[in-house]
Amino acid sequence: MHKILFLFLFFSFIEVTNSQFLWYENETDIAQIEFESSISGLYFTNITNPDNTGINTNSKVSKFSKEEGISAFLQYDLLNPVTDFTGYSVTIKAYVDIPTGSLTAANSKLRIYFASSSSAEITFKQLNFTVGQEWQTFTFHFDGTTIPQEVLDANGYNLIKIGFANGSLPEPAVIYYIDTISSTKEQVVNSDAEIVNWLSGSWGLTFPVYGGERLDSEVAGGYDLPSGAQEVIDELPAVGHIITNLSYFAHSHYFTLRQNRNVDVAIEIHESLVPSMTNEAIIFEVIQKFKDAGKKVILYISTNYLDRAINDGADIEEAWINYYNNDFNGNEYAAYRDLIEGFVLEMRDYADGYWLDTTAQLNDDGHLEDFVQMIRDADPGAIISAQPNGAYFTDEYGNYILVDSDGYDDDDDRDYKIISFEGVNGYQDFTSGHVTPLGQGAPPNSWAYEEFTIPAMVTNPWTVFEGNIILKHAWFPVRERWHVSNQPLVFGTEDAYRFAKRIIDANAGVTFATTIDDIGSGKGYMMRDEMDIMKTINNRLLSSPIPDFEPYVRPEGAFLVGETLNVNDIDVEFDELVLFPNVVKQHFKLSKEISSGIVYNLKGQEVLEFKKNQISYDVSFLDEGIYILKTLNQNGERYFFKFIKQ
Repeated sequence: MHKILFLFLFFSFIEVTNSQFLWYENETDIAQIEFESSISGLYFTNITNPDNTGINTNSKVSKFSKEEGISAFLQYDLLNPVTDFTGYSVTIKAYVDIPTGSLTAANSKLRIYFASSSSAEITFKQLNFTVGQEWQTFTFHFDGTTIPQEVLDANGYNLIKIGFANGSLPEPAVIYYIDTISSTKEQVVNSDAEIVNWLSGSWGLTFPVYGGERLDSEVAGGYDLPSGAQEVIDELPAVGHIITNLSYFAHSHYFTLRQNRNVDVAIEIHESLVPSMTNEAIIFEVIQKFKDAGKKVILYISTNYLDRAINDGADIEEAWINYYNNDFNGNEYAAYRDLIEGFVLEMRDYADGYWLDTTAQLNDDGHLEDFVQMIRDADPGAIISAQPNGAYFTDEYGNYILVDSDGYDDDDDRDYKIISFEGVNGYQDFTSGHVTPLGQGAPPNSWAYEEFTIPAMVTNPWTVFEGNIILKHAWFPVRERWHVSNQPLVFGTEDAYRFAKRIIDANAGVTFATTIDDIGSGKGYMMRDEMDIMKTINNRLLSSPIPDFEPYVRPEGAFLVGETLNVNDIDVEFDELVLFPNVVKQHFKLSKEISSGIVYNLKGQEVLEFKKNQISYDVSFLDEGIYILKTLNQNGERYFFKFIKQ
């Protein structure tokens, strides 16, 4: 991902040449710094270059529409905070959409700031545009800049900001374009320092062992979980990690262990919460098999105290209430923290990480950060995911992007948000990876993940929150309900392989929520249909060369809220606008006049723009594939067309 740039900056008739590392560029999809926010303006990426005849020939750039005011910023997170400015410089290409004759000392200002999320101290350098409506290269030299001790104590400057026309007097609104941000220092994750690095580029699956009296019942009913684990090892050697249980999925009162260093759970709370001592050995046998095979193990913990115990008997809930009232003076959190700490102390020689689910109550009570720290203290070196809420994609105005339809056969009228695996707190190591909740109407294999979620992981597999570096990890259910064997599959082999390979190639992490069979001789083994899919992924990943995946094609009839998607056929008459022919080899035509049109690829990137109506539209230079044309007519009506370019 590193490119050496030789950038020439001419100021005061002095030529300065620096060898620099590329941090950010639309054209190459390089993003070693992560956009965090904009202030007093709207930020757009993958915008058509307003002038590719000069020093910037890239077709795609970023745009910042600055509002009227005294200051405006773009802010990015740094993966590697700056603790030493020796020899440090930052170079950026920028364009201001003002005629040269209208430039003033105020509106021509361009600044680079370094800031800390933990300190009010900042430092900046300023240069000025000398020409308008033309790309210029600016190099900001920070060599010799002293970093205050307060910032060093906070581990350095972890933010970089671009400031536009900042001053003491309000400046009119104006549009800026930026591209090709680079520096004398790299912005890449230091693998030696990141304990989560082993999950980067790893794919895994789920092997549930539920615990409590349920485990006793399953073993009595013929479940052979150790043999099921061995089958996974034998059939899927490419799998890098396994998620299994310390507590039952979404039922925080069933635990896989009977032993606990802090409390005798069976005697002091309730017998049904834990399995028999004989069956407890099963979880150790299963995990040891995975460890011996070289696979990392992540333990799942449902952390909503024991609030679902009443579903399995009021006596269990009553026992828990009596326990924390009598032993912890009514402090339920203190009792729960002590309980889980005792289990972690038992498992720390087996677990490589912990996946905390249902953390909303801990978060609302203000205990989540303390709870995570307890696990870190009990099991130093283990990685942790703790994400009480998800992040979702928004448009340039901050509104959620919503899926309207998943296709012509979509019977669910609900519109749903599109999950974005971004860090939302400073104390997790990897994102939980939960998809948009199924209860919101989102299928686990939503086409929107193909166009938004996964491309964001591919562009940058790491996310930053207040200086904390977090690996992007996705956890996809394989069936319509998580781990429910009688539910239909939602992944076919090809789309599952495409999801996995795109994420693995990006060096993010991915886990499939595979299911244990509960019928006949399959009890304790992965479901046969799921194993067939996983074996295909495994075998392809071990091939040489590794085969590519089948290209993604948006499902017919799938569209976002606000889109009007028409897929037209030349043999059918329409009163509305029609695109033909479709398939397109060199040119297409439209049946009615338009005032403008934009062509997007299936990553949502703009690849071509038509600014007026034409007799025919030349797309001969586009690569073969599927494209979307968005048109605007003279009445302001929008139409969307999918077309195939061959």
